[in-house]
Amino acid sequence: MKWLLEILKGTWLGHPLHPILAHIPMAMWPSALIFDLLSQRQVGGNSIVRLSFYAIAFGLAAAIIAVPTGLVDWSGIKREKPAWKIGLYHMLLNLVVAILFAVNLYLRWPTFHEATQVDQIPLLLSAVGTLILIVSAYLGGRMVYEYGISVARMSKKKWRKLAAAGGANLPEE
Repeated sequence: MKWLLEILKGTWLGHPLHPILAHIPMAMWPSALIFDLLSQRQVGGNSIVRLSFYAIAFGLAAAIIAVPTGLVDWSGIKREKPAWKIGLYHMLLNLVVAILFAVNLYLRWPTFHEATQVDQIPLLLSAVGTLILIVSAYLGGRMVYEYGISVARMSKKKWRKLAAAGGANLPEE
């Protein structure tokens, strides 16, 4: 079971796996909104409607893969740390976004092969989902940049050795 955790953490990459996977829905779902808006202006016909549909589907597939990697990263945070609660909100918002885009995909399914314009409800779901996604991405970034989650994954001893090799002036232990 330890090997699975190592895979999900991205240890084999030397880099956390969650940010790599999470950037796919972060790109696909706002792109779907852009395609939806273009369809409202009669740009691209059915091709743009299909692009939006496939962007949502691809984003959902990547999100399903990103979830376990995020859960593993979040489970390593001590509950009393502020980043734990931020991670909880980040996760809940992402769940809401994934549900919105799953419903969105379902509503498009019957007509995406021939429609030349996205209907109003899927368009609204794309807009709301993207706005919530932006808030969630801000929280994810805050966990990394303000609290250093998944940044310093080496032991203190390894960090000290690396710093010393780089000529850093280290205090005594």
